[in-house]
Amino acid sequence: MSPDPNDLITPTPRERELMMLIARGMQNKNIAYELKISENTVRAHIGNIMRKYRLHNRTQIAIIFALQAAPPSLRRDLANGRGFPAAAKPAQALAQHPRVPE
Repeated sequence: MSPDPNDLITPTPRERELMMLIARGMQNKNIAYELKISENTVRAHIGNIMRKYRLHNRTQIAIIFALQAAPPSLRRDLANGRGFPAAAKPAQALAQHPRVPE
């Protein structure tokens, strides 16, 4: 299996800070205040991150951050389709434990 091109891209320390704050659900105004930069600079960083990873929204930025922060073994399991709890696979969970109407 060839490596995912996104695995080869490394964010700058500032981009990692922004990605973390986005993953925490912060708005641009709050990120700007936290990092002591302007909202325009925050928007520029977000645009750079989106271009670098070919993303379309903030949720995708948060997912990329979470995957990069995850241990390599978990990333490998997720890439291979393993490691999901039963709750993450609703169809399989229902097949194993169908609900009985009361």
